[in-house]
Amino acid sequence: MENPALEKHPWARFIPHRLDVEWEFIGDAAIHPEIEGIRGRSVVFLITKTFNRFERMLAKILRAPKQVRRTMHPTQSMLWELIDNQRNFLEICSIMERLYHEDIVPVGPRVQAYLEVFVRLNVVTVFKPQEEE
Repeated sequence: MENPALEKHPWARFIPHRLDVEWEFIGDAAIHPEIEGIRGRSVVFLITKTFNRFERMLAKILRAPKQVRRTMHPTQSMLWELIDNQRNFLEICSIMERLYHEDIVPVGPRVQAYLEVFVRLNVVTVFKPQEEE
């Protein structure tokens, strides 16, 4: 499925990279492409809290958990699985569009928004490719 508008997206050649973060799968497999290693299961990030001295004291008194479990939406989970540090934004968008059809339209801005969430959570960084000279 070719999408000329997507090829003109400013992030088309950018390559997202996973950062070293704890995560796990939960639930059963859902929609997924026929790509080895892609399961289509929900992804949960295990985010360790960092407290200042006062917060640490309160957390101890209130028995607050030291780790937050953040479950991703199914499309965000699929995006996480598709990030292999080699596929570029355009390739990822093409796969997402084939899987989710009109549910993810417009695919470029949606995938970009999901990636921006991952960047804010500090689980992904996005690299601009080196320009060929």
